[in-house]
Amino acid sequence: MRFPSCASMVLLASLWAGRAWGLDLFTSENPDVKSGNEKLAAGEVAAALKRYDAAARALPGRPEVHLNRGLALLRLGDERRGEAMQAFKLATESGAANEVRARALRNLGDAFFLEEDYKAAIDHYKKSLMIAPGDRDAAWNLEVARQRLKEQQEQQDEDRDQDEDQDQDEDQDRDKDQDQDQDQDEDQDEDQNRDEDQDQDEDQDQQEQQDRDQQDRDQQEQQEQQDQEQREQPPRQEEPPRTSQEMEQVLDALDRDEENLFKEQARQRARRFPAQVAKDW
Repeated sequence: MRFPSCASMVLLASLWAGRAWGLDLFTSENPDVKSGNEKLAAGEVAAALKRYDAAARALPGRPEVHLNRGLALLRLGDERRGEAMQAFKLATESGAANEVRARALRNLGDAFFLEEDYKAAIDHYKKSLMIAPGDRDAAWNLEVARQRLKEQQEQQDEDRDQDEDQDQDEDQDRDKDQDQDQDQDEDQDEDQNRDEDQDQDEDQDQQEQQDRDQQDRDQQEQQEQQDQEQREQPPRQEEPPRTSQEMEQVLDALDRDEENLFKEQARQRARRFPAQVAKDW
């Protein structure tokens, strides 16, 4: 990641290499500020911060001291960035010279830029340029922040579209799973109904077969009973054919009267089938 046009680094290098920024504004030279400026110019940031802390305790109302202290804190990295921003805010309070306020606002913009809060960075760069319109570093940083904000918004839009697409895909997958579950349930219901129908058909066929078997058994028993009854009946004696003489006698009896006819027929049967005399064994 490119630091915003490397502006703050350039400022730090130029600020302390040639002259001690802030000393021109004091009515008397402060040894802690002077020592801090020398150490910061030499790259001894932690040692410089200690001298600035001492100066801030001695001169809490001087915005220049807070500006120098904020610059040292900003160079110490992300862990001290919040303290640096507080120091820069103190440097912008009422009573600060325009040059101090402009530089403090620009460095606040740099800190917000490092936080990737590009809107806040743009706002502070604009405020700095309103005080110091000729600050090329602030103007450059402003354009870089605008570009980063645009890229950030585009990335957010892209991420949002991806999230929406992912949500849509998840919804489609969920609907697909629901449809598959529904189809499976319907198939299971259909299989179950088919099995039930098959079971019913088998039960019905079994019942019909049982009925037929029972009917066959009943008919067989009836036939056996009839056969048994026939076997138990005495043999039937067939009448021999009548002779012509017997026929004439029957006709004569018929002519006489019906009663004689019956009597004649009885006599003829008696002659054909004489009564069997039971033997006394």
